[in-house]
Amino acid sequence: MINIGQYIESAINWMMVHFSTFFDAVNSGIGSFIIGFQHVLFGIPFYITILALAVAAWMKAGRGTAIFTVLGLLLIYGMGFWEATMQTLALVLSSTCLALVVGVPLGIWTANSPRADKILRPILDLMQTMPAFVYLIPAVLFFGLGAVPGVFATIIFAMPPVVRLTGLGIRQVPKNVVEASRSFGATRWQLLYKVQLPLALPTILTGVNQTIMMSLSMVVIAAMIAAGGLGEIVLKGITQMKIGLGFEGGIAVVILAIILDRITQGMAGRKNKKGKKMRIYKLVGIVLSALLLLVSCTNSDVDKKKVKIAYANWLEGIAMSHLAKVVLEEQGYEVELQNADLAPIFVSMSGKKSDVFLDAWLPITMKDYLNQYGDSLEFLGEVYGEARVGLVVPQYVTINSIDELAANKDRFSSEIVGIDAGAGIMKTTDKAISAYGLDGYTLMTSSSSTMLASLKKAMDKGEWIVITGWTPHWMFDQFDLKFLNDPKKVYGDLEEIHAVAWKGFSEKDPFAAEFFANIKLTTEELSSFMTAMKDARMDEEEIARKWRKEHCELVDSWIPKSKNK
Repeated sequence: MINIGQYIESAINWMMVHFSTFFDAVNSGIGSFIIGFQHVLFGIPFYITILALAVAAWMKAGRGTAIFTVLGLLLIYGMGFWEATMQTLALVLSSTCLALVVGVPLGIWTANSPRADKILRPILDLMQTMPAFVYLIPAVLFFGLGAVPGVFATIIFAMPPVVRLTGLGIRQVPKNVVEASRSFGATRWQLLYKVQLPLALPTILTGVNQTIMMSLSMVVIAAMIAAGGLGEIVLKGITQMKIGLGFEGGIAVVILAIILDRITQGMAGRKNKKGKKMRIYKLVGIVLSALLLLVSCTNSDVDKKKVKIAYANWLEGIAMSHLAKVVLEEQGYEVELQNADLAPIFVSMSGKKSDVFLDAWLPITMKDYLNQYGDSLEFLGEVYGEARVGLVVPQYVTINSIDELAANKDRFSSEIVGIDAGAGIMKTTDKAISAYGLDGYTLMTSSSSTMLASLKKAMDKGEWIVITGWTPHWMFDQFDLKFLNDPKKVYGDLEEIHAVAWKGFSEKDPFAAEFFANIKLTTEELSSFMTAMKDARMDEEEIARKWRKEHCELVDSWIPKSKNK
């Protein structure tokens, strides 16, 4: 058996050890670049942005596209997604700019060197056809969670079109034009900048259009590693079974994609016949670059302490993380919430790219993650001590134990409906299938929303179904369910939810560490919080702020009396 993966893993680990300073510098530089775009886009009033994009659409794509731009962006604003849209636009623009910085020179190289073309062609094929999810792994390892790894993964995925089309455009420049330029004494660089690039510009702009579209296709994928924006809205809709929210986020992505596509297509379809136009574009580019540099170098919150709280799309984690953000901001902190899948969270925590995770289920559910990353983590405190995980069935199902599943395989269609592949409960369920001899069963990987949709459908028909389940969870309030007994204790007894941080965090920030250690919730308190959060659309922070006021005495008891911040 050939294990290529181990060599790739060894190479990445070697790079992390020997080039950590380089990756930190890249993280800081790209992060400032993205923040610059975000500050510019956030700082401009929404109506000015709409007007500017509408004018650009009118000039490059016609009146119909301009009208669509105005109506579409007003709809996005009306849905309350303007900030998320600007985050996505900043991610796309920064990714595209960086892809052009790298891709255009590579395209020029391939056009002038057949050997370079032969070398780069299979590499570009690999970059473009490799499943985009794969790029998230090294991105998180190198840069942690956030927009930077999202941009990194996006660049790799979206750069090939501009490389290919830049090379194609230059190769398509008529040879007689090239020869004529050389005969008049044009140097190599004069030939490139004054002849080849201007004539190849429409083709290159087509590559830019394709790069932008492919960048947008990475929006939801990048949201899995806390890149934010519209992708996070769609992801929340998927993982929390909020169909309307997911659909609205999808509409916003489509609107933005159509606007950018039509504008860039119009740019590619029209040649700049006057040098004056080119000078204007250069001037705008210089001004924008200077503005981005100025904004990115400005930090008004330099004196604030910063805390990065990572959380998965589970209600208890969403609730506790947003509540912690509200409280710490009251204490003068700058808090960044990082919404990501479980595996990237632990990778980011171990690398000190994320500070705290408030939803670690122990001792069974997340045991494998603790075994892998425990040496680089520290426990801050137990948040909740009465959690439970296991296999769950409707009350009308007549069996009561996991060991009865084998004899009723047909009634359950030989399926156990699970959630995300990386979730701890899925790994434990694999062990349960082996321990109880459930060889004929298939553990179905899905999401919590898909699992609950399958549960509802089966219960509406009175069919037998077995799912992975846990408490606290609102499903037990909405559906009449029961846990199957676990005589072999594969799932353990009661689980505890812990707050964990990277090792050394409590020394770096004793005040925040003590605050997280003090968080304690009862079943009633956590259930009420989760119920309120379940029906939230995009106002999780407002719900957390309201719950904090309603439980003022409890929350105040968590805040350290010491002012050592």
